[in-house]
Amino acid sequence: MSEYVRVGSVDDFEDGVLYDRVVDGRHVAVVRSGDRFYAMLNLCTHAGYLLTPGRLRDGLVDCFGHGAAFRVEDGVAVEGPAGDPLELYDVRVEGTDVLVAPRT
Repeated sequence: MSEYVRVGSVDDFEDGVLYDRVVDGRHVAVVRSGDRFYAMLNLCTHAGYLLTPGRLRDGLVDCFGHGAAFRVEDGVAVEGPAGDPLELYDVRVEGTDVLVAPRT
């Protein structure tokens, strides 16, 4: 079972902004959308560009390297050139703490 890692407080995350955090030695992009939080490996699946700094656009995470876009809900690539989905992480909020763990 994967361990959850505290990546910050709820108030540390501006709505719609992607933040780089380290979880189990890997860079993870964490984003707040209203009351929900999402986390994904901080690499585009096309050419490995970082997704941070970046913002959500209509529920999509954009890669500025070549214009790929991914749905934040499920990581699916919806605009090319990427074809593979993002590697997603589990997120939960306990009190004011935002916790992230690799999906098993």
